[in-house]
Amino acid sequence: MARLVAAVLVVAVAWWAAAVEVKGLGVNWGTQASHPLPAKAVVQLLKDNGITKVKLFDTDFAAMSALAGSGIEVMVAIPNVMLSDMASDPSNAKDWVKRNVKRYAFDGGVTIK
Repeated sequence: MARLVAAVLVVAVAWWAAAVEVKGLGVNWGTQASHPLPAKAVVQLLKDNGITKVKLFDTDFAAMSALAGSGIEVMVAIPNVMLSDMASDPSNAKDWVKRNVKRYAFDGGVTIK
């Protein structure tokens, strides 16, 4: 009986997972590479492949500029080397956001989530 219940549960979960509608597809975009593609080409590749969300691991100027006006939602991470500074003083985090995020948040700019 327990096996039957487990099998029914597995089928129900699989059916539910298949029925869930995907709202968007996202990728991580690392900018540290020995031979990086031009940022505008990467944004075009993302759009051509239906990618609607991207995570950046820093606020690379070329990447952020290329994403401006693209309609792609962007999540920006604070570089790991800066985490202890952010944790030690909240004003450091506010200054980082002002310098690295707010400059791209304007009509037609980067959609930062």
